[in-house]
Amino acid sequence: MKSMYRPKGVRSAPKPCGSLGGFTFVELLVVLAIIAILASLLSAALNQTKAKAHQITCLNNLRQLQLGWYVYLVDSSDQLPLNKSADSPNEQLFGRRNALGSWVVGNPKEDITTRNIVKGTLYPYTRVVSTYRCPEDRSTVVGRPFPRTRSYSMSFYMNGDAAGVEPRVKTIYSAIENPSPDKVFVFIEEHENSVWAGSFSVAPPEKGALGTPIWVSTPADRHKRGCNLSFADGHVEYWKWFSSKSLLPVSRPSADRHEIRDLRRLQDGVPKP
Repeated sequence: MKSMYRPKGVRSAPKPCGSLGGFTFVELLVVLAIIAILASLLSAALNQTKAKAHQITCLNNLRQLQLGWYVYLVDSSDQLPLNKSADSPNEQLFGRRNALGSWVVGNPKEDITTRNIVKGTLYPYTRVVSTYRCPEDRSTVVGRPFPRTRSYSMSFYMNGDAAGVEPRVKTIYSAIENPSPDKVFVFIEEHENSVWAGSFSVAPPEKGALGTPIWVSTPADRHKRGCNLSFADGHVEYWKWFSSKSLLPVSRPSADRHEIRDLRRLQDGVPKP
C-alpha cells in the first residue's frame, strides 16, 4: 500500500492544459455572441414597449383635446371652436398659420415656443402644453433644431375657413348629423411633411376622379404606419393605413388601391352637405 504522505517540498505533477477551469477563445466568442443576441432581443422588446407607450400617450392626448373641445362648445352654447387660418409671410415654406381666436394659434413648423398654444381658445380647457404633441413625433422646426410644439390638427370641416360657404363645414355641434358624431373625426395627427394649412383638409369624394387619391393634408404614420384620431362623440381610435404616408402631400394620380382605400376611409369621416 502506497503511503499518501508527500515529503515536504515535493510538488504534485502539473495538470494538463485541457483541464484548466477557464474558457477557451472559441468558447468566449460563443458566449459573447449569445450575449449580443440576447441584448438585441431585449433592445427590440424595449423599443416596442416604448413605442406602444407613446401610442397610448398620444391617444390620451387626443382624448384630452377632444374633452376640452366638447366642454368648450357646452360653455359656448353649441358653437364649435374657431378653426381659421391666417396669411403667413413665409407661407410657401411654413404653410398658413392658425389665426387669433382659433382653438390654437400659429404653425408648428415655425413656432419655437408654446406661446401660440397658450393663446388658443382651447388652452383654458387643456392647460398642459405637452398634450398638443405626440411623444413619438421627432420632427423639428423648419431649419432649426427645436422640437415642434404640436402634432395634431383639427378637421377643416369643424368651423374651418369655408364656414358659411361650404355646407360640409359645421359651426355648431347639433349640425353634425350625417354621418353621426361617432363617425366624424375632429382631431388627427398630421404628418411632419404635410402642408400645415391651419386645419386638416380632406378633399371630398366628388373632387377628383374616382381612382385619383388627392391628399390636401397628409395624416401621420408614425405609429407602425398608422395614426390616432378623435371623434365628435368624444372617443378616440387608432387607424393603421394600408399605404405609407411618407410622401409630400401633392395631388397625384395613383393606381395604388391601398392609397385610395386610405383616402376613402378618411373621406367617410367628414360631414356630408
